[in-house]
Amino acid sequence: MITEEYIIKICNHPHLLGHLAGYEDLTELHSMWIRYIFNRQLISRTLQAHRGSYKTSAVTIIGSVYWLLFHPGATIGIVRKSFTEAKNCVKAIGEIIRKEEIQAIFRAIHNKPCDILVNNANMLTLSCKTSITPEGSVNAYGLFGRMTGKHLDLLLMDDIVTLEDKISEAERVKTAAKTEEIANNVLNRGGLISYIGTPWHQRDAFSLKFVPPPLKFDVFKTGLMTRKQIQEKQEKTTNVTFAANYLLKHVSSEDAIFKDPQYELWDFSIKTAIGHIDKAFFGKDTNAFCFCQWNPKIEKYNLIGWIFEGDIRDNYDFIQEKYQKYFVGTMHSEHNDDKGTVSDQLRKRGILMNTYHERMNKHIKIKSCGLENGFFSNVVFAKATDVNFMIQLLDYREGVEPDDAADTFASMGRLMIGANTAYSQRWGAARKNA
Repeated sequence: MITEEYIIKICNHPHLLGHLAGYEDLTELHSMWIRYIFNRQLISRTLQAHRGSYKTSAVTIIGSVYWLLFHPGATIGIVRKSFTEAKNCVKAIGEIIRKEEIQAIFRAIHNKPCDILVNNANMLTLSCKTSITPEGSVNAYGLFGRMTGKHLDLLLMDDIVTLEDKISEAERVKTAAKTEEIANNVLNRGGLISYIGTPWHQRDAFSLKFVPPPLKFDVFKTGLMTRKQIQEKQEKTTNVTFAANYLLKHVSSEDAIFKDPQYELWDFSIKTAIGHIDKAFFGKDTNAFCFCQWNPKIEKYNLIGWIFEGDIRDNYDFIQEKYQKYFVGTMHSEHNDDKGTVSDQLRKRGILMNTYHERMNKHIKIKSCGLENGFFSNVVFAKATDVNFMIQLLDYREGVEPDDAADTFASMGRLMIGANTAYSQRWGAARKNA
C-alpha cells in the first residue's frame, strides 16, 4: 500500500522513482537536479554536468514522470538535437508510467488511475490530463523540426549542444538561432524552459544571453566516476575536450592552430584519392588515417579521416573497407615504428602501400605541412569524417596528446602540397591549368 509518508519521500527524493523504473545508478545528487530543474517557482534554469552523469535519465525521463505525478495536467516538451533521441525519451517515460508501481502512486495521489490514452512516436497523453489541447502530456521534438504553433508549460532543452557544435561554426550558428526561436515562441504564459547538457565550445548555445547561468557539476564534484575511470577518459581525450566535457571549462581557442573547418559531401565521381595512415599498437595512442583528393569542381581538396583505438593489426578489415569504398590509390605510412610490417600485411589485402622514414619534428611538420603551406585553408572536409578525427585536429596544441589526427593530416598536406611552400606557388596554379 502506498502511504502518505511514502509519497512525501518520493516528493523529496525523486531519484527513488528511477530505482522503481530500473535506473539503479541514480543517487540523491540526481534528486537535487530534478528539484532544481522542476522548481515550484517556475524559474527557467540551466544544468550542466559532465558526460556520463545520467543527466537525461534523471532529469528528462525521471523528472518528467515526477512532475506529472503531481501536475498531471501539464504539457511537457522534450527537445533534443535529433527527433529520434527525443522520441526515445518519450517512449521511456511511457514505459515507466505504465509500471504498476508508478500507477499505484498515481492512484494514491489522485484517487483514480492515470492511464495513457495516446502513445505514438512523438507524444503521450494521460487520461488525467485536465485540459484538451493538441499537445500531449509529453511531446518529442527535434531541435530543427517545426514547432510553430506549439504551446507548452514546460520545455526541456536536453543536449541540444553536441559534438557537431564543437567541430562546426555553421552548426553552432544554426543551433543558437533555433534555440532562440524556440525560447521565444512555444511556451504558455508563465511557462518554464530549462537547458540540460554538457558544453562543447566557448561560443555554443549555452553562451546565449537569454540562457540562464548554469549550475555546474564537473567530474570531481559528482563522484560518479572513480579516479581510474577519470584518468582513462583523460588519456583518451584531448585536453581541450576533456576540460569542456568533464571539467565544464573552456580552454581558449586563441592558441589553436586549426580553426573553423569547411565541410561538404565527398565527391565519389572523382576516383583519384591517396591515403595516409598513422599507426598505433598499444597504449594511449590512437590510429588515424585519412584520404584526400583534389576536386576541380570547387578547386579545393576533399579530405575524410577516421580515428580508432586499439592495435592496428586488429583493424585491417576496417581499413580495407574504407580504402575500397573511397577509390583510394596509394596509401602512405612511415616505417619508423614497425619496419614496414603493417604495410606488408595491407599489401596482401590488395592495398597499394608506400612506406617512408619520418625525419621531421612532429610539431614542425604539423605547422608547416598542415597549415603554413596553405593546406588547411584549401581543404573541404567530408561531412562523413569521423567527429573524433575532427576533435583531435581542432584541439591540437604542441606537445599535447592525442595528436594522431593532426599528425596524419600534416603528412597528407606534405604529400599534396609540400612543406614551407605557398599554395599559390605550387599546387594552386598547377591544378587550375591541368
